[in-house]
Amino acid sequence: MCYRDTLILVISLVCFFTLPETAYGAFDVPCTQKLVGSKCLFDEECYGVNTVCRDGRCTCPTNFEEFDVNERITVCRLAPSNIGDSCQRDCKPPLLCRDGKCECWGGSVINGKCTVPCPIGQQLYGVECTRVAHWGQPCDKDGHCVDPFTSCTAGTCQCSAGTARDVMRNKCFAVCPDGMHPHQSCRRLFLNDIDMLDNAATTDSCPIGFRCVTYGSPYIGHCCRLRCPYGEPDLSQSCDNGAPEDQKCRPLTHFCFTISEPGWKTSLCCPKPCRDPTPLYINGQCLSIAHRDDPCQTDEQCEGGVSMSCTLGTCECRPGFHSTNDDRFPTCEKTCGIDEIAVVDRCLGKINLGERCVSKKQCPNFADCRFGICQCQCGYVQSDSLLGARCTNPDDPFSFNRILTGVEQLFGSKSRNTGGT
Repeated sequence: MCYRDTLILVISLVCFFTLPETAYGAFDVPCTQKLVGSKCLFDEECYGVNTVCRDGRCTCPTNFEEFDVNERITVCRLAPSNIGDSCQRDCKPPLLCRDGKCECWGGSVINGKCTVPCPIGQQLYGVECTRVAHWGQPCDKDGHCVDPFTSCTAGTCQCSAGTARDVMRNKCFAVCPDGMHPHQSCRRLFLNDIDMLDNAATTDSCPIGFRCVTYGSPYIGHCCRLRCPYGEPDLSQSCDNGAPEDQKCRPLTHFCFTISEPGWKTSLCCPKPCRDPTPLYINGQCLSIAHRDDPCQTDEQCEGGVSMSCTLGTCECRPGFHSTNDDRFPTCEKTCGIDEIAVVDRCLGKINLGERCVSKKQCPNFADCRFGICQCQCGYVQSDSLLGARCTNPDDPFSFNRILTGVEQLFGSKSRNTGGT
């Protein structure tokens, strides 16, 4: 989804009480994110303002209500907070939504407010009183430990993994992997847009030179300093492909050192230990990159040594690989069967939509390997035919796949009718 569509969506959600019913027809959802009510693993999968992933389902956080705009669209709005307010499902705790109205259920109305007293040692969470435990006190679950960076470990509230205890201040604090104090809190930006990941220098909220190290939640953490493999980073130079040319990381003397995980990455402009024409740093030497039939000294020179080895001073294909040309230079590729796809040093079978995948090359036409599953590209829909499921463009009536599906269905129905007479 482009940024224009995202902006339109955000504006429509903010103003949905004042928009006419027909305006909701423009509500659009990217195929990599999910609406309220859909199954999920992480908060960032859930589409829309103020949505969270709870118990494997996209829903609304505390103090928000799932509100049905119409039969198709459910959004998160601030939960009604006054006794007697209209509600659909939830009210702001401790009020409960009963028969479309907010009621003070199980509490006392004092000065017009609903009050639910909790026993000593307990605290109100939502509409329930639960135990409150500080560092060193007994607990049954993490929710009992109310101090920052604490969790329930072996029945006692302790400092969580990735944190340490400050005895003087009597509290737990976050620690970076190198033992240093973090710079600030941060959030990873869960992005499924491949173009964004390829072109952005960083996909978290940390400043240049820092990365978002997470504790507990996979997307919430603290900014820790990035360190180059060799030397000090040049923070005046950017690894963002959209940066002006005079501000980009200089390829002759520096390289972009990138740390990445699925849906997230961050980069730093670091000095090269070696420079062209001998850019590889191997066993204390500066060596050149070699391709098939080029002279070499070690296997690593031969495009990393995966498909080739340095034999008698020349890069040659390893057993099980064959010579090929990838339109750039002579190289080697894994030799695979007719129904298999070469992916690095393995042969993988072609698979159908909905099956597990490793590479996009395994999937049918107009499909991507997303979250380890072959799924239709954004803008395409899955349709069934005699040869199985395929992806078609619903906005293109002359799509080859749509025509092929129609022909298969036509001849399939004819053959079935013939067979029945």
